[in-house]
Amino acid sequence: MAQPARSAAAEAARSRTRKWIPPNTTVLQGCSTVPAEASARVRRPRQPRAVASQPGSFSLSAKRFRRRGAVAEIGRRPELRFSVVLALALATAATPAAAQEHDAQLWLTANASTELREGLKLELETNQRFSDNSGELYESQYLAALTVQVATGVTLTGGLNRVVRPRDGRVQSTEWRPRQQIGFAIAKLGSGQLAGRVRLEQRFRSDDSEMGHRVRPEITYTLPVYRDVKLRLAHESYFNLNSTGFQDRGHERMRNWAIATVPVTKNLSAQLGYMNQYRFNDEDPDVMEHGLMTALYVTF
Repeated sequence: MAQPARSAAAEAARSRTRKWIPPNTTVLQGCSTVPAEASARVRRPRQPRAVASQPGSFSLSAKRFRRRGAVAEIGRRPELRFSVVLALALATAATPAAAQEHDAQLWLTANASTELREGLKLELETNQRFSDNSGELYESQYLAALTVQVATGVTLTGGLNRVVRPRDGRVQSTEWRPRQQIGFAIAKLGSGQLAGRVRLEQRFRSDDSEMGHRVRPEITYTLPVYRDVKLRLAHESYFNLNSTGFQDRGHERMRNWAIATVPVTKNLSAQLGYMNQYRFNDEDPDVMEHGLMTALYVTF
């Protein structure tokens, strides 16, 4: 059966609804029309530029670091974020939530060392400690020690520490404290180095006839943060191995450190940091001490 002829009015309405497509035009289904010569000029997405580095390596130019800043780089680099989070957790994990008594302290340290021969170092150190509770200098320490490197990352140290405790301008007590310790590298974590140390001490005090024994394990994490500036975080515990008139057997105290080391010259470096020390007292209230740490290290 023949189809009825379309009316002239219907054909005119249909032609008005058609969209005119110019010649040499590429039509994409579901997209707007684009001239063929223009479609050839469409830019491709920019590919990220590859950076040549060793697998697992981490490199950062000083120029880029200065431009972006330390905080921006830590936020951008997963390696730095991992290192900082791990270091902060290491330094604060063992700190008790609160203490019944607090004390603010200032520690001033001066250290001089020289290498007698390859792998053998002589070290001299003095440490002056001031307390807000006592309102004066409460302890002075004078150390001489020899350190020998016995293997890669492993050192042995022997030394003698002289401790003087003044009160009201007079010496209240003195102490001779021989020490033996071993230091060792543990692992490379992120951009930093995890290391450990175990120290043994024998204590001879002028106000008691007994000898005290204690062990002081320490774990440290050293992280380069900007150029030659390094951040050192550490936890150290004191365990008394016997009871005397001046110490009780058991876990006596713990320290958490956060110290920045800044090179001043080739042979001189400065340190500034914070120490949190918690003393466990069986009968008396526990004490938390907050110390501002300052030090100068010179090598010859």
